Amino acid sequence: MREFFDVCIIGSGFGGSVCGAKLSGAKKTTLILEQGRRWDKNTFQQTQDVKYLKEIYEEFEGENIKVSTAMGVGGGSLLYSASSLRTSSLVFEQKDKNGRRLWPSEYSRKVLNPYYEKVEKNLNVSQLLWSEVPKRDGIFAKACNAAGYTCDRLRIAIVNCRNCGFCHTGCKFDRKQSLILNYIPEAEKNGAKIKEECKALLVKRNEKGYLVAYKDLKSGVINEVSCKTVIVSAGAIQSPALMLRSKKYLDNLSSHVGKNLTANGNIFLAAHLPKEDCEVFKGKVQGSVTYAFWEEGFVLQGVGTLPISATVINRVRFNNAKKPFYWGIEMKRVMKEYGRHLLGIAVIGLDGSDGSVFLDENENIKLIWSMSEKSRKVFDKAIVRAKEIVESLGGELLITEPYQEKGEVITVHPLGTCRMAGDKSDGVIDSNCQVFGNPNLYIVDSSAVPSPLGVNPSLTIAAIAERASDYIVQNFQP
Repeated sequence: MREFFDVCIIGSGFGGSVCGAKLSGAKKTTLILEQGRRWDKNTFQQTQDVKYLKEIYEEFEGENIKVSTAMGVGGGSLLYSASSLRTSSLVFEQKDKNGRRLWPSEYSRKVLNPYYEKVEKNLNVSQLLWSEVPKRDGIFAKACNAAGYTCDRLRIAIVNCRNCGFCHTGCKFDRKQSLILNYIPEAEKNGAKIKEECKALLVKRNEKGYLVAYKDLKSGVINEVSCKTVIVSAGAIQSPALMLRSKKYLDNLSSHVGKNLTANGNIFLAAHLPKEDCEVFKGKVQGSVTYAFWEEGFVLQGVGTLPISATVINRVRFNNAKKPFYWGIEMKRVMKEYGRHLLGIAVIGLDGSDGSVFLDENENIKLIWSMSEKSRKVFDKAIVRAKEIVESLGGELLITEPYQEKGEVITVHPLGTCRMAGDKSDGVIDSNCQVFGNPNLYIVDSSAVPSPLGVNPSLTIAAIAERASDYIVQNFQP
């Protein structure tokens, strides 16, 4: 028997969980479909076991780009670093190559501030004390100071951290404020129903509003749910893919679906500091940031990394390494220095939104990144500045293979593939996240963000979701 709900939400990350809590709280019958399984402190693992990582991460590899996203009830919050920063007011004023403002006119930092405050309260966001940052972040700050630059403590969504260093595999102590501790239990308390391990296949118009077809991944059975309103919150890769699969069943989708993919200026860098004991594997994953290079289009953050990231994903090597670079003796050199003398540096910046998501003839998801001059300048400047900072403490900026040798980007912050805009000629959704030409169909997640943010995006995605939820509740059609 086909089920009926007022609202069907596809995805349970920073967009879907906020919408789920708000819509169910407004007495709307709410169904949340989540492709991944449920995780909690009893099922998270402090491990680099590839089998476990493949269960909780979803990886997309395309031409010149790789994207890592989370898979589970709670979405990206399960695995994020918990860095929670409001984006700069200047981000909202970014323009495209034709001089058009990327964000709809209704948006500004001032407009989003009340929604930022709501999210910060729900996630217990606070700024770290210097006594709370990991040792490696203190060393990163020391290096910034030696090079003549400022460094500050991050604002994070962690309470009484155990400093175990496994934020990116799930917090076993419920200290990191994942959505499974706040918005999701609120939604369920309000009566929302969550179906995990259920993948949305299509969204169609019908006489009552919309029909969502989904596959139960445990049984293999395909089901349908009818609803008045659909909120797509499957992320910057899966949301455009779903929209492209559903295109013939919807009304005149914008040609921007899947386009304008930004990596949020992400690249990973690594430093060797032979005179410093960095303790790279201990403490919170992130604790410090320098905004000294914001006018150049990026920030730098100290970051801890598990060995699998340094060796398999980002493939770090010394500048004087001899081939073969990434295994054998050269890999042993890296790992010998890893625990004490390696320091991770994360670049987050304003790239050129050079990527796209599309479907092949078999409807498989494909990605491509065509590096623009804008992106290349941001990445190259970041490398120069990081090198300057590292060398101020007698260190060496190492080579990371993806960008520095292959021209690839690896991002955990994909954004922009169903971006909001003033009209359909420039984007997919309006300023309230409603799909142009399709009333009561919304896209509320990372894909809605119309530009790179230059900081960790979770707080901004959730703030947009708070704002969009208010609109949906106020304009709900009975």
